Amino acid sequence: MRYWKGSIALSPSQDYPLLRRVLHSGSITHSQLFEFLKLDYCVSSRNAFNNRVLRLVKHGLLIRCVPSSVNHEAVYLVSEAGASELVRGGEQFVHHSGPGRSDRAGSSLHHSLELNEIHLALKRTGSLIYWMPETEIRSRNDLTSQGYWKYYDAVVVVRLAGHDCKFALEYERTPKAARHYFDIRQRIEQEASVAHFLYLVPNYDVLWFVADRLSECKRAVYVGLLRDFLQQTLMSPVRRTGSPSSLSLASVLTQGKEAQRTGSLFPEIAV
Repeated sequence: MRYWKGSIALSPSQDYPLLRRVLHSGSITHSQLFEFLKLDYCVSSRNAFNNRVLRLVKHGLLIRCVPSSVNHEAVYLVSEAGASELVRGGEQFVHHSGPGRSDRAGSSLHHSLELNEIHLALKRTGSLIYWMPETEIRSRNDLTSQGYWKYYDAVVVVRLAGHDCKFALEYERTPKAARHYFDIRQRIEQEASVAHFLYLVPNYDVLWFVADRLSECKRAVYVGLLRDFLQQTLMSPVRRTGSPSSLSLASVLTQGKEAQRTGSLFPEIAV
């Protein structure tokens, strides 16, 4: 097959997984992107990876920037052309109105990069079965009748003690205005597709704030520190809103599966 001069032939096994990872991450550093692809067995050579990324940037499918706040490491976003290429190939993605994509990514840069670290921490454990990013959640919510009640940062499935355990994940890097938590609580209480809800926060002040605002929620919402999760992942301590005691996230999820098996917990609906 011949290609027009200046065009690019994309590899289904290497280019598309790379573009897809950037799309669903929103913003991602060079080293994060390499580790994701390495863990997914999509790349082995750092030099070949560097050349592939440079090629996609040169052809306008990736946007490269070097924010001063990210230790001068390159950060990538998918361009409109790159997103269109993925959608044309069947990717689940909905374009949103409002500010440009790069503007939105700039305002939430640290949130995206730290959420990537959460995702990577889970992948390194080998227990991660499925991670549905917010982009796919938005697509499902906006375009189908099988969506969720909230645009979570991710819906996650992990394998624990022989069971697949599902939870909705929110990374609350900065607290919202107090009035917004009433609507959040109502949405969580109406959620039929997830039985567990985890909020990760950067420090104790945000932890106490979120726990207090969601303390009257009728569903089990757990809050934990980001640094604990990055170090201990599924064994990190979390506390249920409205309760002073803490448990490991793994015990919360496995106890939930046992209660579900005996019919005493709100049932999950499979992804």
